[in-house]
Formats: sequence, structure tokens, C-alpha cells
Amino acid sequence: MNINALFARAAPACLHAFVLFAAVLPAALLMLVLPAAPAAAQAIGYAPRTVIIGNDMGGDVGARANKIAAMRAQGRRVAIVGTACYSSCTMYLGMAGTCISRKTQFGFHKPSFYGAELSPAKFEYWSQIIAQHYPTALQEWYLRAGRYSTNLIRISGAELIRLGVSECDSPSQNAQAATH
Repeated sequence: MNINALFARAAPACLHAFVLFAAVLPAALLMLVLPAAPAAAQAIGYAPRTVIIGNDMGGDVGARANKIAAMRAQGRRVAIVGTACYSSCTMYLGMAGTCISRKTQFGFHKPSFYGAELSPAKFEYWSQIIAQHYPTALQEWYLRAGRYSTNLIRISGAELIRLGVSECDSPSQNAQAATH
């Protein structure tokens, strides 16, 4: 007997209920368990996974903001320990638990569309999105000065640490990032 014959004989209501139950139950269980996973892991002594940023030249601001939101939701932290973190990479600085190396160079500039000027409204919108991802002192500087520069303004990790960004205290993190 083939599968079609079996389905034809089964009571349609029972079959639909079974298929619905089989499809929905696993998803419902995951929705109950997954949101609590980072909190539960922290409660029993496991730190959230730390993402090591080696050398990151930046990229699309909207995509980076979405990535950061997903990382926050997963309870991840960031260690920026490479030689360079430019452009949208600097948006990690505002994530809770982010630490940096004093040797890393951070690069800031005005928002653009792959180098092309933005309209005043879009310039303001993307400047605010970027600034929302910075600690307060850096946010104020960026909105006052950094967002107007067409050239890359480099600030050392040591200077950002003086402004209150946490320093990564593990030398092994610096060595690990150099290999990525």
C-alpha cells in the first residue's frame, strides 16, 4: 500500500490535528526555553559567549545595528582587541560588557552611502543611529564633531579607556584576536 492510499483512509480531522501538533509543538517549546537560556547560563556561573573582534574595517550601518541587536538578545559580549576597528565596527563600543585593547585604533567618520553624500534628513537619521551605539561621552563627541568628518578620525583604545570604555584584562584575548 502506498502513502497516498494511507492518507486517503485516515480521518482528515485527525490527520490535520496531528500535523499541526507535530509542527507547532517543537517551535512552542523552543520559544519557552531559548529566551531564558542566557539568563539561566549566567545564573549558574557561565558567562555569555564573548565575540572577539580582530581587525574590522566597518561596513553597512543598518546591518551592523541589526547584528548588534541580535548579539544583545543572545547575551553576547564583545572584546575588540585587533589593531583596527573602523567605521561601523565602532558601534560595538556601546554594547554592555564590551572591552577593548589600548593598542586598537578606532576610526570615526561621517555617515555616507558607500562614500556618497546623504541628504540632510538621512545624514541626521544615520548619525543618530550610530551615536545611539556609543557610550555617553563618545556619543556627545560624535554628534558634536565626529559625524562631520569625511576623513577617518583615529582615536586610540588608550584614549577611549580614559573616557570610560572597559579595557580587556586578558593578554590571551589579544593574542587570540591576532590569529583571527
